[in-house]
Amino acid sequence: MALVAIGALLPAPAASATEGSVPVEVAAFVVAPDGLVAGLSDFFGPGADGGGIDFDETTAFGTVDRVFTFTPAWLSGAATDAPVGLANEWAVPVSVSDKAIGVALVWINPGTVRPQLADFVPDPAFATALADVADTSYLVRDEPRSAWFSLDGTALTTLVAGASGVSGDTALAPYQRLVTASEDAAPPADEGATFGSVLSIGIIAAVSLVVILVLLVPVAWRRRRARPAPEDDADGE
Repeated sequence: MALVAIGALLPAPAASATEGSVPVEVAAFVVAPDGLVAGLSDFFGPGADGGGIDFDETTAFGTVDRVFTFTPAWLSGAATDAPVGLANEWAVPVSVSDKAIGVALVWINPGTVRPQLADFVPDPAFATALADVADTSYLVRDEPRSAWFSLDGTALTTLVAGASGVSGDTALAPYQRLVTASEDAAPPADEGATFGSVLSIGIIAAVSLVVILVLLVPVAWRRRRARPAPEDDADGE
């Protein structure tokens, strides 16, 4: 794994170790002193409680990898020639004092159109595994299952198992069946109130109001009829 020390002068953009491109601005952000290391220190550095990681001068970054995700067509179970697609995300292995500590995720913020830290995965094994991913492979993130794979042709190699239910080597077809089966078994989402349900509630409320009025009006009328009439003024004189 090629490492770039944060104190080094800005080099040419790092070549991706896997398929996919690394924009110049992303490569520059990774090595800039006020770039990735500053973001890691701000969000994942030592806090008031003493926790966090000290991203000191020994912090170094490995080769930047473009991240891919499974396409909607593949996730639906369809046969497709494009099982994965580009994501607005790049993975960067991080080490401190020559020890792998995790993987930083960088994205280009659509609002500012500038790279920034998106997340940090504190997983040394994941950072180490990225070094073994072949140049012809795709780095694939299965975010719903918190899993990471390398994809070479139709062969999937598990980098982070997460909740995927697989480990080691597998292939696209069996994993697709596993993913679609788990999604089919998931309980349907609550659709909330629909127009029909709201209308039904309104009708029930209106009918209830009519029934109440039908019951109360005769009672009030009978009470009024039963009330004694006031004595004639002439009788009292």
